[in-house]
Amino acid sequence: MSSYFKNFRKTLYLFGNEETPVAIQDLSKYVNIIDELADQISAYMTYEIREFERPDTLSHRLYGTSEYDWTFFLMNDRIREQGWPLSLQDIYKLGTEHLYRDWTCLLDITTADSSAEFATKYVKDQEVLLNGRLMKVKYKNLQLGEITLYSPYYSIDSDFSGQTMLSYTDGTEVVALKNTINEYNGTYHYIDENEEPIDFFFDEGATKVPVTNLEKLIQENNELKTIRVIKKEVIGNVVGRFKTLTGL
Repeated sequence: MSSYFKNFRKTLYLFGNEETPVAIQDLSKYVNIIDELADQISAYMTYEIREFERPDTLSHRLYGTSEYDWTFFLMNDRIREQGWPLSLQDIYKLGTEHLYRDWTCLLDITTADSSAEFATKYVKDQEVLLNGRLMKVKYKNLQLGEITLYSPYYSIDSDFSGQTMLSYTDGTEVVALKNTINEYNGTYHYIDENEEPIDFFFDEGATKVPVTNLEKLIQENNELKTIRVIKKEVIGNVVGRFKTLTGL
């Protein structure tokens, strides 16, 4: 980010889905000021962030200098809170190798009542057997009829797809599964023909289309790409007003 923020106090901040926070200048106390400016002017336009485009390169392309990269974060709540959007290649890697790298078991159930039978079974971090291989429960989503497992005892490259038998380690509570798939292909939620989220068990007669975890991640990343930017002809005036109001 540009040197403009060198006088701002620093704070720890997590960008996107990174696990390690970094120290950056604290922008939060100045958010209301730029929001007021944005509401008062008709000097911005909608822009679609391109693949591999960074804040500094976008600033240079729009304004001829990288010094105004900070305005994108102050003008857009979502990237200020969630971070700059990733390229499709990077968001796919994030989803398949980090966020959703485990395995989802599809329960062979069709009603809410049969799903509720699993409410007290297969709790988080419980050791289980998936076709005889030792795993642990990562989480359950009984509204979707899915149980997701992780494998601390096997290589990240181990393949558990297609497995159809789940049980406790003592061989009890045997469950016949419809299938086991990659977690990133597990269901985030279901939508209807109008692309509205629906309840899988209770919305009878609705068209039920699954949206996978990876598809949802890509969708949210794509939504970050539409931002508003200050027009070139007024960027100097807006930044000047911002500096005056902040005393920087």
